[in-house]
Amino acid sequence: MSIYTVKRYSLYKFIGLSFALIYGFFIVGSLQYLYSVGSGDINAYIDFFEDIDIFTTYNEYSIRGDGVFRVLVIFIGNYFNLEPITVLSYFAFIMSSLIFCIYAIHIRSTKYLIYILPIFLMIFFTPMVSNLFASGIRSGISFTILMISFIYFKGLPKYILFGLSSVIHLSMIPIIALYILYHMLKRLRIKSPFIVPLFILVLISFSIVIASNILNFNVTPINSSNLFNVLILFLALLMIFSSKKVFKNVYGFISIGMIFIYLFGFIIDLSFSRYIGNAIILYLFFLINKGELGTIQVFTAGYIPFFFLVSFYAISNTS
Repeated sequence: MSIYTVKRYSLYKFIGLSFALIYGFFIVGSLQYLYSVGSGDINAYIDFFEDIDIFTTYNEYSIRGDGVFRVLVIFIGNYFNLEPITVLSYFAFIMSSLIFCIYAIHIRSTKYLIYILPIFLMIFFTPMVSNLFASGIRSGISFTILMISFIYFKGLPKYILFGLSSVIHLSMIPIIALYILYHMLKRLRIKSPFIVPLFILVLISFSIVIASNILNFNVTPINSSNLFNVLILFLALLMIFSSKKVFKNVYGFISIGMIFIYLFGFIIDLSFSRYIGNAIILYLFFLINKGELGTIQVFTAGYIPFFFLVSFYAISNTS
């Protein structure tokens, strides 16, 4: 490897890190804005921390689910003498910058960078994705841990991280289930690369929704407009038909499953909107890893109107 190549590679890493830090500051700004207008989950967290004495006096405190997260925020705040909003801002900055950097360093080459950069930036600035880090901080931390386990770990450490992410936020369990399902189907070596995996994914996603409804697991009433749901249906079709190889990649497979869970939830009047951001950002990793230039171009062309419409929808709902 020549000195010129090494220097160029180092420059790309520096630029990627710089953009990751800038994105982290953008997420912190978004968090502060959501807090100021009273939107998103951030206000519920702040209200809890401000009333911590009253809450712990009249309620039994649980270490399950959000209990782990809230104990951690309280501990860090007390140890470093920080306000809860500051602790949450640090969390948002770290996980958003980390995910952005991980995605950036996995772009295969300069050639792919030119084609994927527009969709890369649009996806990270899509409201459902940015809110994953700025509003749903607990689920964002869980998802960050899960992505790190997917990419960098194998064997027992990976499954330990699976457990940790699920303890922090139970919404990661369906994602882990789809991950396991993908590897089970891969071992079966199904000859059909599209129809059979699609049918199985539809069946399993619907089963997850029904099971969640019966067990009252991680469900909320539907609260989105019909126009928004039409946009998500369009996104699902775009994700499925932009590449017939999407089901042969674990990240593409999981992303389609997440979208199916949302759509099936809508049919029975349940909201799984938290999974839309997960699905979109997982699909981006599929494009980075296995997306062909034609797939990237088709998906980018279809995503542009979706990006502007959902951005307008988000701005109108928070202004």
